[in-house]
Amino acid sequence: MKNEKKNKNEAANYGKIIAEGKTKIIWSIQGVSDEVLIESKDQITAGDGVKRDIIESKGILSNKTTCNCFRLLNLKGVPTHFIKEINERIFRAYFLSMIPTEFVIRRIATGSYLKRNLEIMEGTIFEQLVTEFFLKDDARHDPMMIWNDRKQHFELYDAKLPIKYGYLGKLESSEIPKTLKEVEQLRDISVRVFLILEEAWEKLNVSLVDLKIECGYDASGKILVGDVIDNDSWRIWPGGDKTQMKDKQVYRDLKSTTPEALNAIKKNYVWVAEATSKFI
Repeated sequence: MKNEKKNKNEAANYGKIIAEGKTKIIWSIQGVSDEVLIESKDQITAGDGVKRDIIESKGILSNKTTCNCFRLLNLKGVPTHFIKEINERIFRAYFLSMIPTEFVIRRIATGSYLKRNLEIMEGTIFEQLVTEFFLKDDARHDPMMIWNDRKQHFELYDAKLPIKYGYLGKLESSEIPKTLKEVEQLRDISVRVFLILEEAWEKLNVSLVDLKIECGYDASGKILVGDVIDNDSWRIWPGGDKTQMKDKQVYRDLKSTTPEALNAIKKNYVWVAEATSKFI
């Protein structure tokens, strides 16, 4: 806790809090309007934030993993908001107007995908990546967004039901992409990010099962990959074995968050932070 306060005070010297979410804080930088500082917190959540716990040093491990991933993406020429690591909890990034959408890319069928596609067996490997968009809306449990090309707008579906039963209506929002060109651009960026990280994990004999990223517009209107990419952002199965998973799903599956169970979760995050350090 002392280190957390020290880092917060250090960040506060740069500016004020712009926004604070469940797992991170966005700080402004005095005299700089187009850059921010992003601090990772020690909180872990699941179930739209209903389930939450503190894991000591999770913010440090998440920041390390995020910086490792963004360094790799920048090296590969992907447009991201990442500038540089500031300290163990904070990195510097370009300010983005975030698109309130989670972009999910899947290589292996598991999780909520199986609820929407009852005919697909868990573990099915997709030769062609599956891409899905979800509206960031905890109150509506992050409904799935499907582009209606004929009507040129997104429609919302319950993410936990088969598509034919889950229609919720047209998405009314001025903050999401409105053209097929933009939708395809976001899909292309998402797939590119997945393929780069998938290759990096493959070299460590780890299967990248699926990945969630977020994007936003910079001051010039360019789309950049934003937010964080840490152990909450994906499913990873060492050796392709689900029973060996090291990601946040282990926390989601916990029936009881005992100190021993949370310590085991922390060890997974340590493992991932160290493994991603080998990406470059």
